[in-house]
Amino acid sequence: MDNKIKQLSSPVEGLYIGQLSTIGPAKTPTGIVKIHSDITHEISEMGLNGDIQVDKRVHGGPEKAVYHYPAEHYSLLKEALPHLSDSFISGSIGENISTHGLIDTEVHIGDTFRLGSAIVQVSQPRRPCWKVNHKYGNAHIASLLMSEAISGWYYRVLEAGQLRLGDNIEFLERLDNSIPVAEIWQILLQRLNKQPGPLVNAKIPGLSDEWRFE
Repeated sequence: MDNKIKQLSSPVEGLYIGQLSTIGPAKTPTGIVKIHSDITHEISEMGLNGDIQVDKRVHGGPEKAVYHYPAEHYSLLKEALPHLSDSFISGSIGENISTHGLIDTEVHIGDTFRLGSAIVQVSQPRRPCWKVNHKYGNAHIASLLMSEAISGWYYRVLEAGQLRLGDNIEFLERLDNSIPVAEIWQILLQRLNKQPGPLVNAKIPGLSDEWRFE
């Protein structure tokens, strides 16, 4: 195994659980506001116990059970939008897990990790919606996350277990012919903008069905 792949492990530095709140002028119910947790949480197919997803049509579920956002990306957001620097702190973008050392260009779709005592697999990037813009009071956050491919990723749960702050997330396995999480955004934006270039095989190993490219 490549040494760089072996190094895809990190302690969980932040563990955040969604609370019911409202957002936007219409006070839409949401679970994007997370609070820091230092207790042990069960991880099941549907995610961390106690974590709330309000609109289950687009949030939560087996393919979006746990959301991981690299802490490194907050410095990029601060550089792009310095007037919002004080707002860009771990947990604020709606993640469940915060780490250093695991980023979208190095973690691949389909990568399997031991998360605490659970086994999880990277399923898809986060596709940010309007709520993240309202969370920070800026209309450009979601588009910035997508264009810079720094939106983080979701896990599906292969084996249930437990997780506590400080537990390790440890790389276990990579699928053949897999691609980095960040590359998914390049493919999607190419297609949305109808840019010329070779199309990537639609059957990306481990990618959630809702992200399949035709």
